[in-house]
Amino acid sequence: MIPCEIHHAVITDRGGRRAIVELDSVSVVRWSRIRDDMSKALVRISTGGAKCCDILGDLRTGRHEIVIYRGDDRVWEGPITRLAYRPGEVEIDARDVMFYPYRTIARAAYNNAHPNVTTVTERMRTMLTNELFRKERLDPPINVLPYLDIRTDSQTARTARNTKPYQMTVWEDIDSMAARAGLDYTVIGRRILGWDVHHSIGQTATLTERDFLDEVIVTEYGMELATYSAVTDSEGNWGAVGIGQPGSESIDPYYGEWELLNTSYAEDVSDTSTPTTKPSTAELRSQAARNLAGRHPAPVVVRVPDNASLDPRSTALSISDLCPGVWVPLRSTATCRPVTQMQKLDRLAVEENSQGETISVSLSTAPGPLSGISTLGSDDG
Repeated sequence: MIPCEIHHAVITDRGGRRAIVELDSVSVVRWSRIRDDMSKALVRISTGGAKCCDILGDLRTGRHEIVIYRGDDRVWEGPITRLAYRPGEVEIDARDVMFYPYRTIARAAYNNAHPNVTTVTERMRTMLTNELFRKERLDPPINVLPYLDIRTDSQTARTARNTKPYQMTVWEDIDSMAARAGLDYTVIGRRILGWDVHHSIGQTATLTERDFLDEVIVTEYGMELATYSAVTDSEGNWGAVGIGQPGSESIDPYYGEWELLNTSYAEDVSDTSTPTTKPSTAELRSQAARNLAGRHPAPVVVRVPDNASLDPRSTALSISDLCPGVWVPLRSTATCRPVTQMQKLDRLAVEENSQGETISVSLSTAPGPLSGISTLGSDDG
């Protein structure tokens, strides 16, 4: 059960350490947590008799931050990006601390072209550490690097990206890896987390239809079915993985042969006219395995509508459990096809207004395992 809590907000100086004013007469509080994107928050304050009205008039975007508490828990914080003053009301918009990398140019070159290949998470760590360092030297500092939480292991996706100075912002590079190269990221408070998309950063208790105020739907997606996956560099080099035992040509005896072909995403992104060392067959196979994961058998999805509302009276979860990227076992028994499936939390949205508090989530199917498939490549004959 998620107990009902009252939100309150505090304005702080840059870095979130020095409090300036605790806001009174708050009429609306809205905040979120999102996987692979920046989250937003909104606080609306009635200034009719508010003691802090003069201080609110002295706030400045780009310098001050807002910190949101739910009860005693510090649940969201980040720099103010919009201030709207109306007679009797002030509305404050903010972005989470990923807004600092969003407005930070990658001034150095970051060359992970072959043979300098690294993991997507370590590239993320290097760029954030190098480029945000100058903002940590401000007075006061942005206070982000002390909370950096980057998780890497032997199976973390690798990248051969190569960018030149002033080619893009730090956030653009990170977000591009999240879109195409196997990286996940999110922000909790001041903490920026980065990890491999196939890995879990935690697991919640099992949810069922009773935990939601919206309908749960079970769907099988045949368009996603695949039994064989190949990745090519478009120049005759390739790596492939398939379902089945070696020697069987990776044909599944029940589903048959359903093939995928993708182009390698471990590419130089700075200058496509300059020749670079091509990815190895082993790297192409690794990418092919990632593309095949979760596609055999045909994926069956237990789905709740995006932004489905949790029922706070029955759910076993707490706000602290709801970190984007965490895996959520979801069991459905109300349809003709009972299914239990691992989901991944993509988004949490919370709003409190005069009508009360609403907590909604968006989930997607967690990725399948990378093991249990046979491998082929252009050097196998």
